[in-house]
Amino acid sequence: NGHTWKEMFGDSADEVFMAWHYGLFINQVAKAGKAAYPLPMYMNAQLPAPLEQPGEYPSGGPHPLYQAVYRAEAPSIDFYAPDIYWPDFAHWVSLYREAGNPVFIPEARLDAAPWNALYAYGEAQGFGFSPFAVDSLPASSADDTSMASLYAMMSSLSGDVLQAQPMGRIRALVLHENSPRPSQSVALGGYLFRATLSRSWPARQLVATNGAMMILQTAPDEFLLAGSGLTVDFVRDPDADNQIAGIASIEQVSKVNGQWRAERRLNGDQSNQGRQLLMDPHAFQVYRVRLYTYPGKQ
Repeated sequence: NGHTWKEMFGDSADEVFMAWHYGLFINQVAKAGKAAYPLPMYMNAQLPAPLEQPGEYPSGGPHPLYQAVYRAEAPSIDFYAPDIYWPDFAHWVSLYREAGNPVFIPEARLDAAPWNALYAYGEAQGFGFSPFAVDSLPASSADDTSMASLYAMMSSLSGDVLQAQPMGRIRALVLHENSPRPSQSVALGGYLFRATLSRSWPARQLVATNGAMMILQTAPDEFLLAGSGLTVDFVRDPDADNQIAGIASIEQVSKVNGQWRAERRLNGDQSNQGRQLLMDPHAFQVYRVRLYTYPGKQ
């Protein structure tokens, strides 16, 4: 129509032009590959650092702003995946989900990886998470919050996660010492799960600078909570009814021969006299929580 790339796309013209032609080339490669091996194919994107401009990072790739370009020019690519090394992990994940991609993280920062992995599998219903240099990690110990320990826990939960994801019976949240708000809540199964970072008693000093949990509903009023570093309150979801929530039992569990077995019952000080789940601040654990409701004031 006589318009130049600059006139059509403004300051992003050069990057759009690069993405357009990269997409054309990649489509030819992927199409040829699928003719030989009909396997799913994806592209991962190196995302810009905060305030980084095109040309200062490998621009022209499948950045979230240019998903429409790649989807038009590379239909042989099945999905796009971000390498996330920057803050606000959930923000970048949401941009790719909104563009229609399943969540797969081929690269991520190792220091925040255990917490972000729980978010990726639980809240974003992802199917893969691989922090950079994961193959060089030492073996996990019985009491730590390393990536190796997280993977060990996720291995025991994998069947439950795969069952919960398509049914919408899974949620997750992450908190850090520098999070914008000191608490977060997610709703599932008629309840609100409200979390804060673990603190000592009675001094109320932080004993965990990072915390995360993944919640799976396994039956009415019954949930598995997997994570570390959080104190969790259970409140009846006002969208469900006006009843009051209570804790029937909290158990630390492990999987034996495909079945969850109670290792110990948390009572007394271990559950703040039946008021809260006090997660281990130094190790990933799985807890089975049974809740109940009773009528509130009319």
